[in-house]
Amino acid sequence: MTDGGDTQMGELGRILTALVEAGVDFVVCGGIACVMHGISRVTNDLDICVRMDEQNLGRLVEAVQRFGLQPRIPEPIEALLDPQKRREWVEKKNAKVFTLVSLNTVLQIDVMLEYPVAYTELAREATVLRAGDLTFRISSKEHLIAAKQQVQPPRKTDLRDIEDLRELIERERSSS
Repeated sequence: MTDGGDTQMGELGRILTALVEAGVDFVVCGGIACVMHGISRVTNDLDICVRMDEQNLGRLVEAVQRFGLQPRIPEPIEALLDPQKRREWVEKKNAKVFTLVSLNTVLQIDVMLEYPVAYTELAREATVLRAGDLTFRISSKEHLIAAKQQVQPPRKTDLRDIEDLRELIERERSSS
């Protein structure tokens, strides 16, 4: 991930564990999902799509509070529970994510406020990963490509991810 990769991977594991143990219904998206699919790239943020109901968001808020994460914007974390506030961030501020940061690490969590794939479809078609006792979902390669194609203006990293994901899909098809 970054310099000090072992520390970052440990931090990522602790965050994923906290989310899973709290019962948060989420799917890992973005760069870390690409890495988990086998793409070599650098990233410092954990992008997650979460089911946007009050109970699930409440579990997310509790988990990140216990982890010591704080919103990057000057809003309390509990504001994430308010659907009207979330709509306001998207419509008036053009926000795509609600970013949570820590004073202890460069790893941050980006909670998707808007995503090009509906959550139910994203979760249904996600890849299930198991790491020891930990089980969680990551976005399918196809959904990662679809999401990265929506980024405007296109970023070199996203274009490279799209190419790498397509190559990975093609290699998997060829070997089956």
